[in-house]
Amino acid sequence: MSEYGFTKKDWALFREKISDWQEAYMNKLNKEYIELLSGEGRPSEKFWTLEERIRNDKKDTGVQLKMSRSNCIP
Repeated sequence: MSEYGFTKKDWALFREKISDWQEAYMNKLNKEYIELLSGEGRPSEKFWTLEERIRNDKKDTGVQLKMSRSNCIP
């Protein structure tokens, strides 16, 4: 791992911080969802727009991340 410039300490720090970063990202998404639902338009349009947005956001690494050193380091 150190051949890439990363140490075990770096990996441990990353693992410690990732959950906070994900929580902050999901908080940002929740605020955007609230804006969407509070905006103008028909309730059904807002519902289906939100449903599609959540479906797409669930695939984002900020929401869900399979974490292993071999996946994160080239």
